[in-house]
Amino acid sequence: MKSTFSVAGLLLVALGTLVSQGAAKAATSGLCYFDNLGGTLPGISCTDYSVQLDDKLFTVVSVPSSGIGKVAWETSPPLPAQPNLWQVAIDWETSGLAGPSSGDFAYTVQITDPNKQFDSIGLSTGGDYPGPGVSSTATKEVYQGLSPTGPLIDSVTSIDGDLSYSNPIGGTEIYVRDSWSVANGATIDNLSNYIRQSEVPGPLPVLGAVAGLGWCRRLRRRACLR
Repeated sequence: MKSTFSVAGLLLVALGTLVSQGAAKAATSGLCYFDNLGGTLPGISCTDYSVQLDDKLFTVVSVPSSGIGKVAWETSPPLPAQPNLWQVAIDWETSGLAGPSSGDFAYTVQITDPNKQFDSIGLSTGGDYPGPGVSSTATKEVYQGLSPTGPLIDSVTSIDGDLSYSNPIGGTEIYVRDSWSVANGATIDNLSNYIRQSEVPGPLPVLGAVAGLGWCRRLRRRACLR
């Protein structure tokens, strides 16, 4: 009997160890670094960097192509709480990225929860902008799938730091390309992406579908079934 309890105890300990190890591997945020001047990085390189945050897998396709800095991958509220917003933020070194300058950054995002889909993506920047007549811009292009060969879903532009959101995106896989153009006399300190998701719509109940078809017949100018 002692032997039986001993084996059972060992199994429970082993199971608890595996669970704790799995929990330890679950990332709550991510951080990688880039240096286009060839300096020594203070941490993990952004080249081929990948991190899973809750139900989203982020993978760097091309690192920020100008300046020196880091890319932070975070959620709001912070994990392990259930997030409602995912943020990908480029943070240039203390002095920022002075203009005239331009560059780009690309990454992919996959949703692993089959009940979720992308809603929209926002874009904003922070920096020192000289004022009217001289504008610094950042543009986001969102493609369906995991490469820029997929259909372009939407493109948004932030001018002198304003926050702009895309139209509803949908789907579970996107390729995102950020580009920026810093005007002469301006400095950009950071560029942030804000990713929202929504529930995948469920099928209509039979009665609801029938009622919907009846309503559609009355809207003769709209094609309800394609």
